[in-house]
Amino acid sequence: MNLRNTSALFTAVAALTVAPAIANAQSNDAPSGPPKVIRIMREEIKQGRDAAHEKTETAYVKAAVKYKYPNYTLGMNLISGPTEAWFVEAHDSFKSLENAWSFIDKNAAARAEFASLDALDGELRAGLRTMIAVLNDDLVYRGEEFMKDLPKTRYFMVEMIRVRPYSDRRFVELGKQILNADKMAGVDEKFAVYRVAAGAPGGTYLIFVPMKSMAFMDEMGEREKAMVGAMGTESLQELMKSAAEVIQTSESYLMAINPKMSYVSKGLASQDPDFWMPKAAPAAKPAAKPADKTGAGQ
Repeated sequence: MNLRNTSALFTAVAALTVAPAIANAQSNDAPSGPPKVIRIMREEIKQGRDAAHEKTETAYVKAAVKYKYPNYTLGMNLISGPTEAWFVEAHDSFKSLENAWSFIDKNAAARAEFASLDALDGELRAGLRTMIAVLNDDLVYRGEEFMKDLPKTRYFMVEMIRVRPYSDRRFVELGKQILNADKMAGVDEKFAVYRVAAGAPGGTYLIFVPMKSMAFMDEMGEREKAMVGAMGTESLQELMKSAAEVIQTSESYLMAINPKMSYVSKGLASQDPDFWMPKAAPAAKPAAKPADKTGAGQ
């Protein structure tokens, strides 16, 4: 296992959920940490259909507002990896997830409108995977800041890790070592780690790292140096050896939040309205009518 893969563990096991009560943050009543359960809709978009897909997803958001859908969703576009959009819906429990399904089932008008939109959206998708993931409370770093800073968050680095069979306990222990190194070094980052409970192969973990800007990526080397210094060379070597034994696959995705496709609370949106509630561009003025050349002198 090379240092880059270990670094992925740093920035990750240090880290959707379409996301997180990511979008449940209120201006005066923010959750104390990331949501306990997230539902992630991972949509593969057909080539050249991104604009049409965004338009359909914007209609989904308007419908959610119209019917007062009970759970907020963060919409993101991948800017590295496959052509996908992720939607992370926040829940505080599996019961909350069940209540969300019941909400649609019990509202005939909402059910009909969402079904109609899904039919339109289906024409733009090449595939869809839904995952349900659970937060690992032991692998959350600066969880309160994770939620507090969400209104200013613009990107997420998401690491998808699959561990070898029966290696979950060892993976969590590795994560704790890295988290402790983060604390000792005072590393300036936030992350939350989720275990996929359904919708992906067993042993799949999702690590969410929020970023206010891409400048966060420029500082990655300095953060790694600080963590390595806090751990010490011998402990780092042991960590790399254990990680190679535990981790089967690892893949990184860089995502940009799309406010048009996100259904967030008014409290969250009000903290940065220019981003979350952008004003529509003014309609273009019609071209001036050519002067009439008929008349005297013609």
